[in-house]
Amino acid sequence: MSDDPIWIKNVRDGLRFTQSEMANAMGLSLRAYQDIESGASKLRGLDVLAAERVSLKHAIQLNNPMAATSTVRKDALELSRMIRGD
Repeated sequence: MSDDPIWIKNVRDGLRFTQSEMANAMGLSLRAYQDIESGASKLRGLDVLAAERVSLKHAIQLNNPMAATSTVRKDALELSRMIRGD
């Protein structure tokens, strides 16, 4: 997890979302999202999880696993290994 507001901007940029789209997808007001991205509000663990969930959902919609954050991809690989019994 990162507490750097640049992280969430990079996630948003990778998804090619506007700030408004990202805020909506995360269940935040635009102002609350902008405050996080600018560093005016602290990036909380809950915000990181929400952004990762947005990236997972977007990757599924695109049928492109690379659209998900690296942490989501890592967790998905681990889950896949568990399901296969590796």
